Amino acid sequence: MDFEQKEITDGISVVSVKSDQFKTNEISVCLATELSDNASANAVLLSLLSRKCEKYPSLLSMNRRLSNLYGASITPAVFKSGECQVLRLSATCLDDRFSIDGESISFECAKLLCQMLFHPHLENGGFSSHDVEAEKRIILQKIEAEENEKRTYVLRKAEELMFEGEPYAIGRFGSKKQVKDVNCEDVFNAWKNLLSTAKIMITVVGTANPDELSAYITEELNNISRNYKPLKKAVFIEKADKVKEYMERIDVKQGKLVLGFRVNLKSDDELTSAMRTFTDVFGGGPYSKLFANVREKMSLCYYCSARYNRQKSAIMIQCGCNEENMDKAVNEILNQLEIIKKGDFDEELASSKISLSDTLNSVNDAPDLLSAWYYMQITDDEIKSPEMSAKLNSGVTKEQVLKCASLISLDTIYKLSSPKEEK
Repeated sequence: MDFEQKEITDGISVVSVKSDQFKTNEISVCLATELSDNASANAVLLSLLSRKCEKYPSLLSMNRRLSNLYGASITPAVFKSGECQVLRLSATCLDDRFSIDGESISFECAKLLCQMLFHPHLENGGFSSHDVEAEKRIILQKIEAEENEKRTYVLRKAEELMFEGEPYAIGRFGSKKQVKDVNCEDVFNAWKNLLSTAKIMITVVGTANPDELSAYITEELNNISRNYKPLKKAVFIEKADKVKEYMERIDVKQGKLVLGFRVNLKSDDELTSAMRTFTDVFGGGPYSKLFANVREKMSLCYYCSARYNRQKSAIMIQCGCNEENMDKAVNEILNQLEIIKKGDFDEELASSKISLSDTLNSVNDAPDLLSAWYYMQITDDEIKSPEMSAKLNSGVTKEQVLKCASLISLDTIYKLSSPKEEK
């Protein structure tokens, strides 16, 4: 499916994918800002904006409005892209073709998103302290939920160690202490700052008219003083000078192991598609080196997978394994890397190219997947469609994968296990 990108003003764009194959439309507003100590205030702000606005100042009135829009739903999300924090408000609604009275459901949902963003519910010129405290509790619960999910927890801890001193070490919600310290003034200032400086992308998937939406947003922007500055590139470190290793002991049923690799490849390099293929050959599907050997053949891990973070130029490998197998697993992971460097991966490469192409082409199967595909590129200078990426994937050569294998260096080993029993 072709996409259309329209620049409304500096730092604000609308990306639309016209399609009538879905029963629902997906409309998202994303704001990207640099990761900083304001991360917690921004997260609390987004949670606030997703529940009320000036026109619908209570949960009851907001829910009634969504019900009148044929059961539309609003979903907030916070994620990291490179060293930027991205705040997203998404509306999922019934396609206009199915409205009873010819109402443009998608445009009304887009208007509602803009009302939530540009006209929030305020009391005496600021956010309600009661509302702020309620949202702070919700954000704290989300942080605790991530800590309780040990696979997420250990990855987060490994990133803190690996990227210490870099903005990427900051969590997407900030820290517990920062959330607890957030006050009404912090949230109000965060709102003003985001409207003024953030990079904003609106994605529209379905039959909604992007021109109508662009005109409405342009009118709203007339009341805002924009001071947009292009986002900074992520801190780029070519290779690791030494390997950092850390062992944490807490009460867990299953040990966890994370290996962090630096990638000597910037996010906009033409080899990024090949690096994605290399990562998949290394530790992607069941055909990968790590799955077939470290997990299946040698039974060192319950799971073993690799993920390429293009924006941050890093590869993170996650394993679930017992403590007595951790060093063996590390050695075998590095051994499989050496095997790839020697060129022994023809079967894995063939399987990977088929699997990645299927995955990329399946993005077109659902409106939420399509919307996510585009808003995840909010920090990029150039946006690619799934078809463009699939074509690049098909063109990856063995020589390119070999070159990619030579561009990674081990930076961090993070182990999580239970306390040792005293003899």
